[in-house]
Amino acid sequence: MRAFVLLFPALLLASPVRAQQPAVASLPLLVQQLAHTPEPLPTLPLKEARRTLPQARQRYLRGLPAGTGFYLTARVLNEAATPEPVVILVDTWQGTHISGRIVRLAPDGRPTPGATADFEETAVLDWILLRANGAEEGNFLGKYLDLEERLAALQD
Repeated sequence: MRAFVLLFPALLLASPVRAQQPAVASLPLLVQQLAHTPEPLPTLPLKEARRTLPQARQRYLRGLPAGTGFYLTARVLNEAATPEPVVILVDTWQGTHISGRIVRLAPDGRPTPGATADFEETAVLDWILLRANGAEEGNFLGKYLDLEERLAALQD
């Protein structure tokens, strides 16, 4: 029995079921998923994100610790004036107006804030708080899409 107890953590680390991924991995994955996700987006994670958005907003407005990033998934107009879900690094949030930079993937796969976006809070789909140590809060849509992808891979 003792050998099983000692091996059990190693089995968990080697298994295909992943613990919560560090923020470094989740942000590029979310950007990629949003680029390929068909409409409409799943309603259950969006409902939970909207329910918890006021508390996340208050935390952002009170100030976040150094090294912590606050991102929103929002539906904004792209260059063709078509609504598109994107990840945005928040720069300012005043009243119901939000300004930030759209996160795109660089050629090496790293998330890179680029073009600015100005939008109203009603366009927000989800929120993500990324700490410097890799811990993540929110990202209900990303976690849902990730789980959906892993389940689909199991069926193949």
